[in-house]
Amino acid sequence: MPDLQAATADAVLHAGGEELFDAAVLFTDMRGSSDLVTRTAPHEFFHLLNATLSAQAAVVRACGGEVVKYTGDGLLAVFRGASRAWQALRCATALAGETHCELPFGLGVAEGPVLAGLVGPEGLHRQPDVVGAPVHLAARLCAMADAGEVLATSAVRDAAHWRQGVKDVGPMLVAGFPAPVACVALRG
Repeated sequence: MPDLQAATADAVLHAGGEELFDAAVLFTDMRGSSDLVTRTAPHEFFHLLNATLSAQAAVVRACGGEVVKYTGDGLLAVFRGASRAWQALRCATALAGETHCELPFGLGVAEGPVLAGLVGPEGLHRQPDVVGAPVHLAARLCAMADAGEVLATSAVRDAAHWRQGVKDVGPMLVAGFPAPVACVALRG
């Protein structure tokens, strides 16, 4: 599967610049990075973070996903196709269960239609991105997740027919969303 950066660049050059598709969206975000960066030399923090994000990207690719971008101390990935929900939860639980990872991460997963394209001024540095309610919801769930925890919508769990290690956490109030969102928590 090609990476989203190449796919998005092709879409921009050949198909009018945007691609709308259904996706399961995964966010990861480090917990305690501000504390760690103040206690660690910049090069040491950078190398630790880069190694961790590189390992996460390898898991995303192995699970059939595409890394859209790195978000400072985390990443944004999408999964396409009929098994996207299952692939995203398999990836998220694998990442949450990584015991060799020195950095604690929370994870969030949601799904629905997203629009991919390049953002930034034409002719200057542009970067691939995806937008849509599922992207924002996955980011919010990630921010709410504890270290080593995956928060996903119940809709993702149901679409994946995922039953292992699931705890129903009920409807959650999610900033920016008008109604509570039915969610589940998973551990690796």
